[in-house]
Amino acid sequence: MSNRRLMAEQWDSFARATLPRFAPPIQRQEMRRAFYAGAQGIVTPFLGFLGPGPVKPEELEAAVDLQAELQEFAQLVKDGRA
Repeated sequence: MSNRRLMAEQWDSFARATLPRFAPPIQRQEMRRAFYAGAQGIVTPFLGFLGPGPVKPEELEAAVDLQAELQEFAQLVKDGRA
C-alpha cells in the first residue's frame, strides 16, 4: 500500500480554489470537515460495491456518473451558482 494521501491532495486543491485568502481558521476547519464528510459519504459506499474480480459495467457507470456530477458542481462553483 502506498503512503499517498489522495484525499488530502484533493482537499488542498479544493481549498486553494475556493477559500478566501484570509479566511478565518474556523471557516477553514468547518469546510475541511464538510469536505471529508462528503468524501466519506461517497467513497465508502462506492468502495463497498467494488469487489474482487473484474469491474462490472454498473460499477463503471456509477464511477462515470459520479465524476460527471462532481465536475458539474465544480463548474457551478466557478460560475458562482453553487
